[in-house]
Amino acid sequence: MDAWIGLAGVIAGALIAFSGQYLLRRSEKQERSETLLLEQAALIVALSEDFRNRVWEERNNIATDVVGAWDIGSQRLAEARLRILSGDPEILDALEKLHWSGQALGRAWRLEPREDQAVDAAWVANRQAIEHFVTASSRAQRHGSIRRGRLETQHDQTSQPDTAQGR
Repeated sequence: MDAWIGLAGVIAGALIAFSGQYLLRRSEKQERSETLLLEQAALIVALSEDFRNRVWEERNNIATDVVGAWDIGSQRLAEARLRILSGDPEILDALEKLHWSGQALGRAWRLEPREDQAVDAAWVANRQAIEHFVTASSRAQRHGSIRRGRLETQHDQTSQPDTAQGR
């Protein structure tokens, strides 16, 4: 009888140990994923701001040909990583708007003859897209949906009361 009790204790202890290791690995993986997503979002914002700064420098005759030297490869890589790693629809929507507004700004700046109104409109739209992306990324980071992904976000949206209709 004592042998069976001892065996049950060993099995219970092993199960507890394996469960603890599993939970620890899972937690570490989530933390790494969250950190990588945050880094990619920050890189996208930094590269977008760098692009705007280069357009401003050329526009104000401070520098020449700096827009053409901008690191578009790093921007594309960071966007691709974020699209792959994040399932948050708000972040992905904000990322797409940022991408297209950046293209519109580059196109408006490079087209000849250059129309100041088109450049100004693209400039404002790009600033708004950057701010929208920052807001979406910050909100997702605070609420944890950036790491939990699409299912958690959809669940959160359906479980929230509809305040506009007083429910």
